[in-house]
Amino acid sequence: MASSKDLILENARILFAANGFKGTTIAQIAKTSNVTDAAIYRHYRSKQEVFDVIVDTYLEEYRKLMAAIKERQKSGYCLLETLILDHCGFIDKRLTDTRVLLNTYTTIPSARAVMDALSTSLFQTVEACLIRGIRDGTVRDDIDVPETARIVGILLLGLNRRRIFWPETPDLARGVVAFCQRSIKS
Repeated sequence: MASSKDLILENARILFAANGFKGTTIAQIAKTSNVTDAAIYRHYRSKQEVFDVIVDTYLEEYRKLMAAIKERQKSGYCLLETLILDHCGFIDKRLTDTRVLLNTYTTIPSARAVMDALSTSLFQTVEACLIRGIRDGTVRDDIDVPETARIVGILLLGLNRRRIFWPETPDLARGVVAFCQRSIKS
C-alpha cells in the first residue's frame, strides 16, 4: 500500500496534468488523496513544493537514462537507435509527468528549468552518440555535430509531444530511427 506522501504525489500528478498547476488546488489534491489539507502540509510546504518534487524526480530519472545510454558499448550509429527507442519508452512510462511538464513549462519557472535541463541532457547525449559514431566510423565525419544533435533532439521532442497530445497518431519511433540513421550513416 502506498504511503500518504506517495499518494499525494500521484494524485497531484494526475490533477496537474488534467487541470494545470494554476487550476489545481491543495484542497483538490487532499480530497483525491483522501487526506486533509494539513496532512499535505506535514509533507510539503506548498503546492509549488509538491510540483517541484514531481518534476525534479522526473529530471533525475531522465538524467540516469541518458547516462546509461552514453555508457552502452555499441557503435555511435547503433547507439542513436537505442537513444531514440529508450527515450520514447521513458516517455511512454511517464505520460502523466510529461504532460505536466509540457502543460506548465511556459508558466512555471521550475518546470521551465527542468524542461531546459531535459533538452540539454538530450542534446548532449545525441552529440555523444554522433561523436562516438564518427570515431568508430559508423557516422559520417562531415556532419555539424552540434547542429545535427539539436535537429535530432528537437525531432524526438516533437515526436513525443505529438504522441502525448494526439495519442491516435501512429507510433513513428522506428521511422525516426531509420530517418536519423540514413541521415548520418557513414
